[in-house]
Amino acid sequence: MKIFHIVSNKEWGGGEQYVYDLSQRQRADGIDVGIFCKPVETIVQKYAETGMDVLPLALGGALDLKSAWQMARVIRNLRIRESEDQSVILHAHNFKDAFTACYARSLAGWKQVRVVMCRHLTRKGKNSWLYRWLYRHLDRLVFDSELSKSEFLSTHPAIDASKLGVVHTSIVVPKEVTPVDIRTRFGIPSDCVIGMYHGRLDPEKGLDTLLDAVALLQDPSFLKDTSHLSPLASHLLILVGRGSDEYTAHLKQAAADKGISDKVVFAGFVHPVLPYVAAADFGILASTVQEGCPLSPQEYMSQGHPVVVTNNGGQREYVIQEQNGLLVPPGDAQALAGAMARLIDDAPLRQRLGQQAKADFDDHLDYAHYYAQIKTVYGV
Repeated sequence: MKIFHIVSNKEWGGGEQYVYDLSQRQRADGIDVGIFCKPVETIVQKYAETGMDVLPLALGGALDLKSAWQMARVIRNLRIRESEDQSVILHAHNFKDAFTACYARSLAGWKQVRVVMCRHLTRKGKNSWLYRWLYRHLDRLVFDSELSKSEFLSTHPAIDASKLGVVHTSIVVPKEVTPVDIRTRFGIPSDCVIGMYHGRLDPEKGLDTLLDAVALLQDPSFLKDTSHLSPLASHLLILVGRGSDEYTAHLKQAAADKGISDKVVFAGFVHPVLPYVAAADFGILASTVQEGCPLSPQEYMSQGHPVVVTNNGGQREYVIQEQNGLLVPPGDAQALAGAMARLIDDAPLRQRLGQQAKADFDDHLDYAHYYAQIKTVYGV
């Protein structure tokens, strides 16, 4: 089997890392893997350093016939070198690249080529004549969550349901993760309970609501109204990641305006992030938008930590209320503060939820489980 992944973003991000991890796992499985990507030096270099064939193309979308022709030429040359019965997979990760792949297969004239696509967004399906053509020519369309699939189907796109599937995305976890000593690094007392968010610093991640929740945790009237809580232990929020200079400055000013600058640490971008995750006590994802299969909650779960997440995305398919985490409505600072307060206040609860989170990750969310499912997508 020969698999070509098609990567058309201009910057290295989560999607590019997803392809990197998958391609390396496929190569370890004895599969020949190549990459079609934009001629962006950082992306080309990152993939090329693994020893894979990296083939830069413009990848301009549905109307870019030149890239399709160049891709078809690569496929025809492969056909000449290999036997007719070799399986070739063109694996696209968005619709615009799926168009290019389908054009390339037609131009190459090789029936052994299959085109599959993984959908990593929660969007309604389009039903124009151009997309109806694409749906007919795709061999498989796989979503990262049931939510993404149902949202796509809500507009009744004309696609054969037998082509559709769902595979929850996963993360590669090293055998050994050594926690960073973030308490020493940031001068945090040893008995302080640390909640952490990591990812892009972006408004859609609900970070303004998160700061509102932290402010509520300092409000005596809020704690009085939450009668099941004892006086909260010392606690701190760490934000790991980067965003625009403007939005980062907004968050820092908001923390100052709310009087919580001493309760919020802006740690910036770190890599790798799992040692920071391992050092936290619980994770937070307060997204206000519907994400298909956000991976940050899985990272906390893999390290035995519970999570507080909003209930509007695919995370609700693996974060189960009161079993391995706590779910709250998006944009609800009071609910978010209440859930955070429970984890800050109740160490046995953190331990119980964290142990189950780790067990659930190991049982049906880890990369081995994901890879076993994704292999069936290729249908060979």
